[in-house]
Amino acid sequence: MENDYSKILKIKHIAESAEESVKYIDDRRKGLIKSLKTPWKKYNNAACGGLEWNTVHTIAGLSGSGKTAMLNQLETELFQLNPEEKFDVLSFNFEMLSRNLVSRKLSKATTKTVQELHSGKEDVVITDNDYEILLKHAREFAKMNIFYVEDAGTVEEIVNTILVFKAAKQKEHNDLNRGLVVLLDHTILVKGKRAELERIILAELYTAINFMKKKIKAIFVLLSQMNRNIESSERMSEPTQQFPKKADIFGGDSCYQFSDMVSVIMNPFYMGLDRYGPHQWLTAGYLYLHIIKLREGDPCILQMINKLKFNTIEDCVEGGY
Repeated sequence: MENDYSKILKIKHIAESAEESVKYIDDRRKGLIKSLKTPWKKYNNAACGGLEWNTVHTIAGLSGSGKTAMLNQLETELFQLNPEEKFDVLSFNFEMLSRNLVSRKLSKATTKTVQELHSGKEDVVITDNDYEILLKHAREFAKMNIFYVEDAGTVEEIVNTILVFKAAKQKEHNDLNRGLVVLLDHTILVKGKRAELERIILAELYTAINFMKKKIKAIFVLLSQMNRNIESSERMSEPTQQFPKKADIFGGDSCYQFSDMVSVIMNPFYMGLDRYGPHQWLTAGYLYLHIIKLREGDPCILQMINKLKFNTIEDCVEGGY
């Protein structure tokens, strides 16, 4: 059989890569290229100033840990904290309705629970004045370049949606350097073409995202679930085993291989623990973000303030380990 030499991969000399490297360093030091700041200063310090362009971030956690709250905060606060940057957010929400995500944003803005906002408590009434305040915040959100995808799709459909959306926004704004932040909640809900194993689909998803991060100006933040083993009585009763490990993340191999940063958010109080880990840290009112992989930096654990009642996570000034 004859070889088809027309199908070869691009080869790049190191001189070209060296030129790209020093230019990137120069642009960063001059402030021409910046990471997108997140709401959490300690997270920014750990992660090269925030969310760096052309990177993949995975945030894993158990149900009730706060991972969706983190993603929901990023959607709006990236715009508020980076007003000079030109970008869009494309948010894939395969689990929740987008209107409920906006209700969570309004919960943070008004310090009322979603249950209260939805008139689900007899002793709490949303007055006309409350409603006017809600409208004001909702109108501010409506000005942001945030777009939702609620229907679950295959890896191919997700990739095509991202690339077509990216090209359309560049054309609309006549800006080839316009950035895109892709948020995906969450990975195990991606559809297979037939009945492929979930881990195979996950590997295909990360492979496709790794390809795209090299081709377009984008940041990818994906949510992933944890394996239930971390909640076993054996591990919960032994402080040295309470911290998350790579094997605790669903599809951990693909996640680790392709993510530039892997974080696990833990809510030990929600798990029934009064103290957490070998150092017996307090749990009431706190969350712990374990940065267990950082391509350019050292793993660490960040203590954060738990305000999930109002769909908010805040920095904890004294907590960083």
